[in-house]
This record gives sequence, structure tokens and C-alpha cells, in this order.
Amino acid sequence: MSPVSPARAPVRRIVVRLQIGSDRMAATDDPFFLVLEGPGGREFRLQPARGAGLRRGGEDRYVLGAPQEPETNVAHPALNDPTAPPIDAAALAGISLRKGLEPIPNVRGLGEMDDRLQLAAAEVELHVEGEPKPRRWTLAGSVWLGLICGLRASLVRAE
Repeated sequence: MSPVSPARAPVRRIVVRLQIGSDRMAATDDPFFLVLEGPGGREFRLQPARGAGLRRGGEDRYVLGAPQEPETNVAHPALNDPTAPPIDAAALAGISLRKGLEPIPNVRGLGEMDDRLQLAAAEVELHVEGEPKPRRWTLAGSVWLGLICGLRASLVRAE
């Protein structure tokens, strides 16, 4: 097993802002993930430490950082810590959001299992050590996520 090379641009904090749509059935209680794609990339569960998220018409803000940081506000912060092991922002190939599935008992068909989510807007900020401004990615328009319409939405780099 080869030693892990140090990150050239280590991520210190990730801030995710979501605007949930207001259409009927726009909210979900299914698991939801931030995906950092590329070598050394990871998935992070976006679940608030307190209260419910992903509610119709709601605005959610998730801060992933070291568990001892006061701004960190996700459930299970030690398991959703972007600093351990370090993530190299320079090696990331992309960022996306992924809706998971929670098993629903006694369902009869695919349409009944489809708990959809409408993302009206999304923004991800990577706060990188030594950089004065965060690196930003945004969602290009509103999107539905679910079994019928796809479970992943890719974000685009905003500069």
C-alpha cells in the first residue's frame, strides 16, 4: 500500500445551500448526498444535526468541517469531516448532488416508491486552505430528482 500524498489544496470547509421547490411533492425525507468526484473524492450525507431538512419551499444550509468547528452543523460530523482524510480540491473532477432511496414498506409499484425532490437552486462552496475566496459550484436551473427523473444532478463551476 503506497503512502498517501499530501493535498496540494486541502479543503477545510464545505458550505452547501439548497433552495427546495414549492411545487406539490417537492420535498423528501430520503437521504441526500454531496458528491465530490475524482481521485480522493467522497460522498457526504447532507442531514441537519437538528430538525428536518429538504422541506417544500425551504432553504437549507449545511456546513461540513472539522467536528470541533462551531459552524459545522451536519449530523454525525466526525463521519462527514472533509478534513480527515484530507481532500485535494485541485484533484476534483466535479461536484454533484445525489438523492438516495429510503425503503418504503408495502409499496405496489415504481410510482409509489418515487419520493421526488425539487431543487430550485443549489450552491456549493469549497473553502480551501490558503485561498482568500471559496471555490463555487452552482446548479444550472431547477431540477427534479427521483426514480422516474434521475437521482443525480451535476453542478457547474461558477467563476
